[in-house]
Amino acid sequence: MAVTETVVYALHLLFAGLWTGSVLFATATLPGIASSLPASARDSFVGTLRNISRGSSAVLLLSGGYMLTLAGYTDGGTLTGTGRGHLVLTMLVLWLALAGLTEVAASKLEDGEDASSILYGASVVAVLLLLDAGALATGAF
Repeated sequence: MAVTETVVYALHLLFAGLWTGSVLFATATLPGIASSLPASARDSFVGTLRNISRGSSAVLLLSGGYMLTLAGYTDGGTLTGTGRGHLVLTMLVLWLALAGLTEVAASKLEDGEDASSILYGASVVAVLLLLDAGALATGAF
C-alpha cells in the first residue's frame, strides 16, 4: 500500500471515530443537562459538535470517494451488483442521515429546545455506520 493510500485510510478512520464518538458523547450527556447549561456553554458545546460533524463529513466524503476509486468501484454495476457495493451504498446513505440528524439536533439545541430523540436517532445511525464499516473491513462480502 502506498503512503498516500495509508494516509487516506488513516484519515478516514480517524474522522469516522471522531464524528461517531462526538455524536455518542453528545447523546450521553446533553439530554440531561442541556436545559440547565448557561447559553454560552451550550452554544460552545453545540458549536464544537457542529464543527466536528461538518469537518468530519467533508473529510469522509473526500477520503471515501478516493477509496472507492482505489477499490475499483468506478462503474455502477460493481456498486449495485455486489454485497460490498451494497455496504458502500448503505454507508453513503447512513453518512447523509448522520450529517442531517446532527445538524437538526445542533439547531434545536442552539435554540434551547429538546433534541434528545434526534440525538438518539443520530446515535443509532452512528453505531450502524460503525457496524457497516466493520463488515466492509472484514472482507466477508
